[in-house]
Amino acid sequence: MASIRQKPSGAWEARYRDSAGRLHARTLRTKTEARRWSAEREADLRRGEWVDPRLARVTFGEWAADYLTTIVHLRTITRRDYQRILDGHLLPAFAKRPVATIEPIDVRRFMAEKQAAGQAPKSLQKLRLVLRQVLELARASGAIKSNPCDGLRLPRATQMEPVFLSAEQVELLARATRPPYDLLVRLVAATGLRPSEVCGLRVGRVNVMKRTMEVSEALTVVGGRTEVGPTKTYARRSVGIPRSLCDDLAAHFAERTATAGRPLDPSDYVFTAPRGGPLRRDLLFKRFVRPAVEACNLPPNLRLHDLRHTCVALLIELGAHPKAIQERLGHSSITVTMDVYGHLFPALNEALTDRLDDVFRSARTLPERPNTSAIVALPTP
Repeated sequence: MASIRQKPSGAWEARYRDSAGRLHARTLRTKTEARRWSAEREADLRRGEWVDPRLARVTFGEWAADYLTTIVHLRTITRRDYQRILDGHLLPAFAKRPVATIEPIDVRRFMAEKQAAGQAPKSLQKLRLVLRQVLELARASGAIKSNPCDGLRLPRATQMEPVFLSAEQVELLARATRPPYDLLVRLVAATGLRPSEVCGLRVGRVNVMKRTMEVSEALTVVGGRTEVGPTKTYARRSVGIPRSLCDDLAAHFAERTATAGRPLDPSDYVFTAPRGGPLRRDLLFKRFVRPAVEACNLPPNLRLHDLRHTCVALLIELGAHPKAIQERLGHSSITVTMDVYGHLFPALNEALTDRLDDVFRSARTLPERPNTSAIVALPTP
């Protein structure tokens, strides 16, 4: 319950307690101002919009530090990316400002400056994501009433156009790639694994007898060092392997065993760097795949990830259901699958329509009409 009292100086003091029972007070010039101020604070408390004056004075830099220590659910590579965004862009602009002084116009001006400086739409969206999450932590803690990032619209980011190879082009690329990475090229194109997943694939996860493998880890590069972590969606999945590739994998394991002079350990990686150790996806492409791309005269913008896109295109051409593709690729939902590859399905729909047409045309060539006398009419209810 708020209260007001007149001080010996003639000014008026308004007081109230927050939801935690802490007392807050402010001195105002007139009794009317004191009543209005205390009534507004009580109304904010009832609506859940109350702002803690102490937290409102905490700087954006302090909130950012708290934010970085609380995003433990994210992968290390993602946390490092957010740290880089804070250090390179957000902290220089907002670090010393009390969070309650950051207004929507400040955020809009900041984004406009970054766009004018040449930041791409995708980079702008990442900036907004991190800025909004830091401010949302402040809002949820009672430091600000609303998030200044709400309602901010940015240019839409355009997706990099995927490159789809034919099965013949995949084989040409594999033949031009240094062994054993020729097998890696074929495996990614046939299974749709992410580059980080195939680099993190272990021998114990591959069952050449059952022609399956379990995808549960990803090998990423963080700060120039390799790091083992969960897959992008944190989910494990089982992926089938074509029989011909199972034979190739068995031969690869046999050769590795002979070279090492010992049986392979289940924890060993299926593919390693030329001198042993973890295989980095960036160096894999730079040293082994890109020269093969150039030698085969394939599109120069071809990426290792495009082999994953190629797998999807081949599956759709074979008539695979979107749900089966989602499960094979390890997408978090079928919506993600359709957002990325939905434009490929109309061609499949046309093919199905043509096949339906063939079915009904074939039915019209029956030698004689069906015997309708055998049809018994049902009584009218």
